[in-house]
Amino acid sequence: MVPCPDDASNYAPLQVQLQETHKALDTQLQLLQESLEDDPLACSEGREMLTRTWDMRQTHSEEKWENARPNLLESMLSAEWTLDQSCDHCHTKRAVIRCRDCLPKHLFCSDCDLAVHRNYVLHIRDSVVEGFYKALPPTCRIVQDGSGAHEISEKACLLPIASPHNLCNCDTQDIAINAGRAIILVEINGRYDLSLPLVTCKSCLKTWTPGLKDLQSNGYWPGNVDFQTVYSTDVFHTFEEFKVSAPGLSRQAFVKMLVDRTSNFGRAGRISGDSFQRSFLEWTYCRHEKEKLLAVDHFSCPACMEDIAAISVDGNRKMYRFNRTKGADESGYFDGAFFSKDKEVAEFVEGIRSRIRPESGRGVCGKSQWKAARETAKKSGSKVDEEGVEDAVCRHGILFKALNMFRGEIYAYPLFLKKGGFFWP
Repeated sequence: MVPCPDDASNYAPLQVQLQETHKALDTQLQLLQESLEDDPLACSEGREMLTRTWDMRQTHSEEKWENARPNLLESMLSAEWTLDQSCDHCHTKRAVIRCRDCLPKHLFCSDCDLAVHRNYVLHIRDSVVEGFYKALPPTCRIVQDGSGAHEISEKACLLPIASPHNLCNCDTQDIAINAGRAIILVEINGRYDLSLPLVTCKSCLKTWTPGLKDLQSNGYWPGNVDFQTVYSTDVFHTFEEFKVSAPGLSRQAFVKMLVDRTSNFGRAGRISGDSFQRSFLEWTYCRHEKEKLLAVDHFSCPACMEDIAAISVDGNRKMYRFNRTKGADESGYFDGAFFSKDKEVAEFVEGIRSRIRPESGRGVCGKSQWKAARETAKKSGSKVDEEGVEDAVCRHGILFKALNMFRGEIYAYPLFLKKGGFFWP
């Protein structure tokens, strides 16, 4: 409520309060003006100092790393020093194995190692009996002979996979799990030579061994029809992410990396690049069919699909293929998914030519002439089958559809992408 001016007793204190508020506001404005005048960006020295900040940080970081190198080297060497320690599990016997995957209790005696890693065969282990750390494959164990010396012996390792809960109605004590058929597992740490588990009931003699469905439900994918080699689906996901991030990465380079990791962890064996490629493509195809059932569309733009303003169509004649290329007659895994079927494109082009008499020369659009919009083009005389590709993309950079060019850039190709691609009515 505003006091009445006639009431002098209430009006005088309010006037004094307003004057003090204006005075404090003027003071704050003056301080703000002074701070703006002292801004380092307002002078050339301040701007130069800020431009040198990144260089100074980089130089300071390099100096820190250079000073820390002796300590880093000393720590690296001391980390390879083995000590006589007791087992972290039984606390009585001498530790002969180190497992980095079992941290913090990573030291094992021979008995505890066999008991724990019977079910964790993919763990990375190191032997310490020789006075230094040596990579130990999962098919090897350390035993103690009669003289008390430690030696390495072979053991069978089973593929990590879930077994049935109820094999039969017999007592569970009659169930025995043994090593079955040999199998090769390839995952991100390389190759493992393992065996399929063979579950047998001693009473009724009923047996079980993993089949194709069991492998897939446990995250594996067959390397061939008989699944003598299986791949972890995680290694396929990793390879796919590498190809998206670095398209220049070859399949052979990725497989060589897996072979090197196999050797680094104390194992041996080769990995077939052709088998990996075929298995990866089959896995990708099956996943694509699954996504089709789920109505997943990777070639649509959520920003403009409801109301498309413009579609850009252009050709790339560097993506050609020679007639003598092997596998040219094989059907593709994703025929029609992104690249339109060649037969449908050819029928569309012939239908256009049968209705409209083509004119030679460049295409005319208003007063402009466009080489890419011509109606006719001769097939290239070089030994190529597909002269390139032509694709359609929206303004957000999302690929919609593409086709193989067999006669250069003619107007019928973008017309097919417009009509056959269902972009516009």
